[in-house]
Amino acid sequence: MARFLKKNDMTAGKPPGSLIFVGQQKVTEPRLRIIDYDEETLRDEIIRDVDVLAPCLTSRTTSWLNVDGLHEPEVMGRVGAAFSIPELILEDIVNTGHRPKMDEYPNLIFITLKMLSINEDRDRIISEQLSCVLTGRCLITFQEQPGDVFEPVRDRIRHQSGRLRRRGPDYLLYALLDRVFENYLKVIEIMGERIEAFDEEVLDDPSPELLEEINTYRREMAFIRRAVRPAREIALKLARTENELVAEEITPYLRDLTDMAEQTAEAVETYREMLNDHLNSYNMAVSNRLNDVMKFLTIFATIFIPLSFLAGLYGMNFDFMPELKFRYGYFVLLGGMGAVAVGMLLYFKKRKWI
Repeated sequence: MARFLKKNDMTAGKPPGSLIFVGQQKVTEPRLRIIDYDEETLRDEIIRDVDVLAPCLTSRTTSWLNVDGLHEPEVMGRVGAAFSIPELILEDIVNTGHRPKMDEYPNLIFITLKMLSINEDRDRIISEQLSCVLTGRCLITFQEQPGDVFEPVRDRIRHQSGRLRRRGPDYLLYALLDRVFENYLKVIEIMGERIEAFDEEVLDDPSPELLEEINTYRREMAFIRRAVRPAREIALKLARTENELVAEEITPYLRDLTDMAEQTAEAVETYREMLNDHLNSYNMAVSNRLNDVMKFLTIFATIFIPLSFLAGLYGMNFDFMPELKFRYGYFVLLGGMGAVAVGMLLYFKKRKWI
């Protein structure tokens, strides 16, 4: 499946709001996990029935519902109905190729963006769509599969550490987005270590394998950039929002999030420029090496031009060539050819051509 653009053949001609999953199914069945908490109480469990979520809508505690697996329209529809999520938002959630964005409604805020990870060989970026719906006292997150970067946030909730247990779902949304951007920087840092190592290799050994690796990293950085740039726009928009669902008390934290988003975007652009510089350096190194080879071949051919002339001159079959009868003519000719070759080398060296 294409990484930059997902095929939407199944949604072609369908009415807006149709719950048609677009992407690759990564789990057998969806899993719903609810974390309900305040300063004193905590409930963390896997649920089977969406109907048990009804008390969360009126409770004074903060509720975090996480849905792993987006391919079941019935489950997505029931979650959407329980929290009054519009059909158009649900349609965007089940489309894993959707561009990261943020939409505001009177009763909810919708954010979708990409979470990034790196494979074991550290040469390919893997993305997963994360969608967040902030509404009332609830935050609903949708992921393609279990496993994410949010375990430190869950640990803070479980251990009552910091202000997370005292704040509402808007601060929880900030904490999750903060982890997403921290992970962006971690992935970029891992890629950047290898990119910076190209500096010496490009000059020392500009091999075809190195060129292939540089192009691979250029492609992966373009993939990261496609996720990071719109995520940066989301952070800026969230910091400027006047929606009542986002308390003014967390505005400083959202500003800090925008700083991290700016840092992430700058890091991506820096390494993209470095890769372009590496590619230019590679082409220059290959060109210089080719010039050295051509220079050697040119000098070699230039020296042999007069030698070939002498060999051709005395290779002619004329009867009246007095030098042919000379007893030491062969050695004199070889000596003359050697003198010509040495003389030309000395001349080239004096002119600093070699």
